[in-house]
Amino acid sequence: MTVQPATRQRPRDLKASIGVVGAAFIWGSMVPLTALALTTLDTFFLAAVRYSVALPALGAIAWLADRRFPLHRHLPWRQIIPLGAIGMGLFVICFTLGIHYSDPITVAALISGAPIVSAVAMRVLEGERLAARLPFAILLAVGGGLMVALGKPESTASQGFRGGELLVLTAMLVWAWYSVKSQAWLALRAGMSQPAISFLTALAAALFLWIVFLVGQAAGFAQAPSQPLPLPIWLNILWLGIACTGMATLLWNYGVSRLGVTVATLQLNLEPVFAVLVGVALGAAAGWLQILGGLVVLAGVIWVQMAPRTR
Repeated sequence: MTVQPATRQRPRDLKASIGVVGAAFIWGSMVPLTALALTTLDTFFLAAVRYSVALPALGAIAWLADRRFPLHRHLPWRQIIPLGAIGMGLFVICFTLGIHYSDPITVAALISGAPIVSAVAMRVLEGERLAARLPFAILLAVGGGLMVALGKPESTASQGFRGGELLVLTAMLVWAWYSVKSQAWLALRAGMSQPAISFLTALAAALFLWIVFLVGQAAGFAQAPSQPLPLPIWLNILWLGIACTGMATLLWNYGVSRLGVTVATLQLNLEPVFAVLVGVALGAAAGWLQILGGLVVLAGVIWVQMAPRTR
């Protein structure tokens, strides 16, 4: 069984759109906060801890939503384990290392190309054709996202490409694969709820990431903090774990289940817009090109939302 084509989805599903926009807002803070965390924490330790922190909240939500504990017999572990280890675990490693070996501005620019990556993934994995309004909307989303990310001219020339960009691109491809297959394998084929999918795949990811960390620690390329972490760092970890890894993943999976990967990723391109707004709230200055780029992305989202309903 495959994911329904986007042309059979209902792009104007308000709840799903709100969920994706909520994920975009939360993930908009992830790049600068991850870069901040990496100034004091090891990449592999941070990846393992943030997924572990997310598990209690995701488990409680899944328990309440399904009215039973999400861990029970007859779970499709052959699908859950690769989705968690590759789709989530490999994603966060590549993404975090990508930020470490690049810079937040360049990473935000790359993320603005996510609609193209998701459209290609859906075409290759599911044979989905783009709906009539999507090509132009993707053009607006990618162009606006680039304007937002590269809105300050002095930032682009000084940063350049330093090797982490390929890792970020790999993370985007892996996440597109997870988004498609989690719905095809677990939601449609196994009949699992979105909270259960989020919790179980995050559980598999956390186990995978701790194994990678312990192996890395033994091999000498990963290390735990040598001193107790101060409160601001713990608050950062809690946000990256509970919000960015937990709640945003849940909102994203729900949005994808109703909108399809391509439409959801298009709306997710509000992420760099929210990143700029968060930066402004923290004292950063926004250029006119960034503001214009945000309006262009929003125009692409509205263009899809205004499409006639199809069944």
